[in-house]
Amino acid sequence: MPFVDRTRELGRFRRMLAGQTDERILLILEQAEKGKTCFLMKLFDECEQQRPTLPVVLLDFDQRRSGLNDYLSIAREVRRCLGDKCTPAICACEDEMYRRGPLVSIRTAEGEAGVDFGQGGRFRQAQIEHVAGRDFIQVGPVSEAPPTADRIARQMDDMGRALCRDLAGLAAYRAVLLIDTFEQAPEDTCRWLERWLFQPLRRELRHVLLVVAGRPECRPFFDQPRPWSGLVASIDRFDPFSDDEILTYYRQRGLSVFPNEVSLLQIARLSPAVMAQLGDQLEQARRGAL
Repeated sequence: MPFVDRTRELGRFRRMLAGQTDERILLILEQAEKGKTCFLMKLFDECEQQRPTLPVVLLDFDQRRSGLNDYLSIAREVRRCLGDKCTPAICACEDEMYRRGPLVSIRTAEGEAGVDFGQGGRFRQAQIEHVAGRDFIQVGPVSEAPPTADRIARQMDDMGRALCRDLAGLAAYRAVLLIDTFEQAPEDTCRWLERWLFQPLRRELRHVLLVVAGRPECRPFFDQPRPWSGLVASIDRFDPFSDDEILTYYRQRGLSVFPNEVSLLQIARLSPAVMAQLGDQLEQARRGAL
């Protein structure tokens, strides 16, 4: 994946990874199409390039790219990224949530079965039907009742504890969780993350690093005084790319762009997303000219 610059931001992450600072939440607040997702992918690659490879999870709340929208989808994504071996508590919790008990439980009376019609009965040419020997039970259609609010709250807490236990089990490593498009996370999901991920960073999860990227509108969540607020290091804006960095990016993509093409550089400077889209168009145009 072509990548240029972001030296300042990468340096900050690497210092956190090396334990050279007490800050363990890197917060990136920037407008749309400024390169936040590309930067997180670079951090993901850096974690995988470490030897040994660092446990790393990418949680993306952009519904166009993922189905992440609640606590259960988060836990499943953590399980998928880390594997069942590293997430036994999440696996057990999810299995328990979907383990069905018997829909109907019936206990009949004790004693021997039989039918007593009394004495002196005459049943010649009679038809006798539907006579139960002891208990006569008819069961119609049966369906499981929808979960109550209390049950849902209990399941959320159980899965939160499971997430925390599994992440705590990675204490031999620096585990990294990357969260993208945080402004699209539902409010109840933010509360769940705050309780079971952000808050435990102070004690149980001292080895875990968070990198959270979002638009400026999610700042109120972080501006509220929290016990973990002292762990946050903020980057409010990415530095714009220079002309040399734009040219380097295109060279990485095998595109020959010359410094005298001033208009091209001016367009590319609008944002990293525009720079990438322009590269895509150049590739298509030059393939068509061959």
